[in-house]
Amino acid sequence: MMSSSVSSHASHARPPVLALVTDLYFSVRIADVVRQQGGEPVLAASAEEFRHGLERWPVLILIDVHALPADQWHPEVRRAKALPQSKRIPIYAFGSHMDTETLKAARQAGCDHVWARSRFVEELPDLVRRHIEPPVVYPEGWDDRPAPAFLEGVALFNAGEFYRQHDVFEKHWMADPRPIRDLYQGILQIGVAFHHIQEGNYRGAVKMLRRGLPRLQNLPPVCQTLDVAGLRAAARAIHDELVALGPERMAEFDQEKLRQVKLRLVAEEGKSGKG
Repeated sequence: MMSSSVSSHASHARPPVLALVTDLYFSVRIADVVRQQGGEPVLAASAEEFRHGLERWPVLILIDVHALPADQWHPEVRRAKALPQSKRIPIYAFGSHMDTETLKAARQAGCDHVWARSRFVEELPDLVRRHIEPPVVYPEGWDDRPAPAFLEGVALFNAGEFYRQHDVFEKHWMADPRPIRDLYQGILQIGVAFHHIQEGNYRGAVKMLRRGLPRLQNLPPVCQTLDVAGLRAAARAIHDELVALGPERMAEFDQEKLRQVKLRLVAEEGKSGKG
């Protein structure tokens, strides 16, 4: 059974890290490191538990190549890499450096990185930290004053006009060729996800949240005076609660929580600088 039960409440905003591991030492070690770095360990000891854990949309996947027979976990890796919502989740496999054939097969199965067990143990804290708190990127335009079109989209989003905000942010996104356009697209996709929630469309909501959140992942915490960090945390919490409920219980989601998510503009002096 997975070590991390899924609550129907999204009080946790700790990024999940999924680990397929059956060895007690590595289970405890991985769980402790993930918690220390601010994440939530999701430990799987079977292919079925791995599939359930993947539904949590983890930020990182760790696999002990000897946890299960290859014919049980290799198909799960291939499936994860074939699904649009999970194909970009990095997968790190680890095992004995002496077992070169097993490590080679893990890479062929679709693991992004395959490490010797000694390296895995040594670098685990840094590995987890990098994915729970990815490095901040400062794209050109991140510290621009918000344009009128941006402010119009913010106002519509905050008014709960999630369908209409899409058109405004899309025009703004199409008009700006710089990488900062990810900010506009990320917001509009989260807004579209909220619209799907209002319409009772579980698959559409989860899909759009998983498209929008990665676009905001590496941006500064405050961007064009917008509290990006706050939006990321709120949207992730809503995603996690939806996944915990599942499509069958989606009606139990309190839509008042959507209206509580505001695009908050902060004072110029509140913007995070580099360094």
